[in-house]
Amino acid sequence: MGVPWSKIKSLFVVSDQQAAPSTISADDNAAIDAAIAKYQVPPEPAPQLPPDTNPSQLSGTIDFQALYDQAGIPNTDEVESLEKFLIELDAELPQASKLAAAKAFLKATGKSSVDVLTDAARKIKVVRAIEAGKSEDSRQGLSRQQSAIDDLQKQIDELRTAMEGAKRDLEGVKKQCVTEEARLQGARMFFGAMDTLSDAPPPATPTKR
Repeated sequence: MGVPWSKIKSLFVVSDQQAAPSTISADDNAAIDAAIAKYQVPPEPAPQLPPDTNPSQLSGTIDFQALYDQAGIPNTDEVESLEKFLIELDAELPQASKLAAAKAFLKATGKSSVDVLTDAARKIKVVRAIEAGKSEDSRQGLSRQQSAIDDLQKQIDELRTAMEGAKRDLEGVKKQCVTEEARLQGARMFFGAMDTLSDAPPPATPTKR
């Protein structure tokens, strides 16, 4: 669970009393955002994924700590320790007291704010590399799958065209067969009838009176 953005912003409000969100003006919020922005890691080309990291296997719940270890980031927890400490602070504690407590916590652990910034920056670069690597891997995978779908659709269209052609061919043959059979049946009836007539005895000659 990360520190809420509003909680982080509250640490920059240096007053002795906890201000309700509704009392913070738009200008104050803008100033706070600008102050926080100075510490954001600037956009830059994403570095390479940690060694032996297969982006196609990055699925489900990501074990970021394991990836930090693979990236060779020193096994420190400056960010996580401070995050846990901030979460456990009394929500009603004045901002100035929160800042003082955070500084005291870092000093007690033998760390400084620079250590926290450095630790976070290193890990942010790994996170960006993970996202960029997964995005590129997914893009290539989706492209291959779409190509496969296109090929299958082409085959389906060709088979459907062949089926329609086969049906038309069958209908044409059936019509010709019906016509030919009718012709042959007609011949059989005609010559059969003629043959029957030729075998019959001639009609009797009328008797003269």
